[in-house]
Amino acid sequence: MLDTMLRILQEGWGTMLVRGAIMTVFIAFFGMLLGTVIGIAGASIKVRGPRWLSWLISLYTTVVRSIPELLIIYLLFFGSIQAVSDLAAFLHWQETVNKWFPALVGILAIGLIAGSYSVEVFRGALQAIPEGQLEAARAIGMSARKRLFRITLPQMFWYALPGANNVWQTALKDTALISLVGLIELMRAAVLGAAATREPLALYLMAAVLYFFIGAASQGMFVWAERHFGRGMRTVA
Repeated sequence: MLDTMLRILQEGWGTMLVRGAIMTVFIAFFGMLLGTVIGIAGASIKVRGPRWLSWLISLYTTVVRSIPELLIIYLLFFGSIQAVSDLAAFLHWQETVNKWFPALVGILAIGLIAGSYSVEVFRGALQAIPEGQLEAARAIGMSARKRLFRITLPQMFWYALPGANNVWQTALKDTALISLVGLIELMRAAVLGAAATREPLALYLMAAVLYFFIGAASQGMFVWAERHFGRGMRTVA
C-alpha cells in the first residue's frame, strides 16, 4: 500500500489532492461566513424581532434542515444555471462563469445549510447572556452601540463557539457533495485519481487523511479560541 501511495504521489495526484483540499477549505470557509451572517441576523430577529419575521426565520430553518443537503445543491444549481448561462453569454463571461459557477453554488448552498443551524446556535448564545448585565449597562448610561460591542457580541461569540464548531465540521464534510455539480474539491480529486490510477483504496485513504488533518486543525483552533476569548467567563458564570 505504501509503494502504491508513493507511486500515486509521483504521478502528480498528491498535488491534485492538495489543490482539492484547498478548494474544500475555501468553499467551507466562505459558506460558513455566509451562514454566520445568516445565523446572527436570524437569531437577533428570533430573540428581539417582530413575531412575523421570527415566524419566517423559523420557516426557513425548518425547510432547509428538512431537505437533504444534496437536494438543496441540485435545486440551486439546476434552478439557476440557465439564467446564469444566459447572463454570461450576454456579458461574454462564459469562461469565467463556467469556472466559478459550481463554486458559487457551493458557497451559497453551504451558507444556507450552515445558516439554518447557526440561527439556533446564536439564539442560544444570545439568550445565555445575563439580562442583568444589559440592565446595568443601561443604568450607567452606556449607549446601544457600546452595549453591543462591549457586552453582547463578545459573550455571544464565546457562547456560540462550541455550536459553531459543530456547524463548521459539518460544512467541511458537506463540501464533498459539491463535487456532483462539477467542482473539483478534495472528494472529486480523489474520485478522478481513483479512476485514472485504478487504485481507489489508496486515493480514498489519502483523501481521508487530508480530511482528518483539516478537521483536527479546525478543532484545535476552536478549542484555542474558546480558551483564549473565554478567559474570566467561567469565573463570572
